[in-house]
Amino acid sequence: MHEFAIGEELVKAVLGELERLTPPPSNLRSVRVVVGALRRVSPEHLRFAYEVLTRDTPAGGAALEVTTVPVKALCRDCGWQGEIDEMLFLCRDCGAANLKTLQGMELFLDRLEVEYGEPSDSE
Repeated sequence: MHEFAIGEELVKAVLGELERLTPPPSNLRSVRVVVGALRRVSPEHLRFAYEVLTRDTPAGGAALEVTTVPVKALCRDCGWQGEIDEMLFLCRDCGAANLKTLQGMELFLDRLEVEYGEPSDSE
């Protein structure tokens, strides 16, 4: 289950981003990650891995949103461009297998939604 390896890197990235925020947020509400379909990531398994890996961290309890990006390709033979079935790399117009992948390999942290607490009276 490679979702745990991806989850470990995701948690490192999230914690790193939280440390860079000034002032530090009081709560992390949600995290959104973008994953290309060619990565073959199960959103459910990635959410489970994230939940386990963030326990007892500042990211614990935050919801993980997984946005999946479909595979898009360009046919080098006829110029067609569009979504393809990631298991069948054939041009939908001419049937050629001479495709250039345009998207589908993405894997990045897209957004953190944080909360800031009320300022104290001493500030």
